[in-house]
Amino acid sequence: MNEQRVADWMSTPAIVIAPTVTLADAQRLMEQRHIRRLPIVDNGRLVGIITRGDLRTAQPADTTLSYYEWRALLDQVTVSECMTRNVKTISPDAPALEAARLMLAHKIGGLPVVDADRVVGVITESDLFRLQIALASGGAVHDTARPTLVCHHCGAILRGRSLELIGRDDQCWRCHYHLHRCDNCRYFDSITCMLNRPERHAPIPGRDCSSFIYLVSHEQEAER
Repeated sequence: MNEQRVADWMSTPAIVIAPTVTLADAQRLMEQRHIRRLPIVDNGRLVGIITRGDLRTAQPADTTLSYYEWRALLDQVTVSECMTRNVKTISPDAPALEAARLMLAHKIGGLPVVDADRVVGVITESDLFRLQIALASGGAVHDTARPTLVCHHCGAILRGRSLELIGRDDQCWRCHYHLHRCDNCRYFDSITCMLNRPERHAPIPGRDCSSFIYLVSHEQEAER
């Protein structure tokens, strides 16, 4: 495990929220994306993290409240009021073993992955379980709900997000290129999609944009 890097097993691009998001919206996002924690980012910097456990703790002690009354209360409270502020983080180039040691030492189930003050991913205990199974079996765990993607520009491995869930603002954690292929101009510069810009390239038949992600098959993943 010591030779494996955090970057190879983290979920990326990271799903993050702002401090002004309500607890109800945070809960809905966790349910929709099947995740248990959300890094909280303000002006590009990590300021906290909220987990499903925090949401349970925020539930009022008055057990006479109905589910709908409780959800209505969650609509009035922002994550900044319940988040953990002293967040333990890790670098994408750190050994996966270091992530396991941090989680064990601090009794937490996941770590935001931070590179140059930017949240680029999240690594969890489930990711480390996948790594252990892969090392023991000699091959990666095949999970259709968790495909392996690769940035076409720099070759960085991206896990935990399907092609359908990659948004237009999502960037590769390593080269910072936008990952969503433009269906019209199919070309990007290093900062933003060039769609609707007068200097954009005209589409060329048979040519693909060099700045998008592609899906890795199970057989290809086993060779990595």
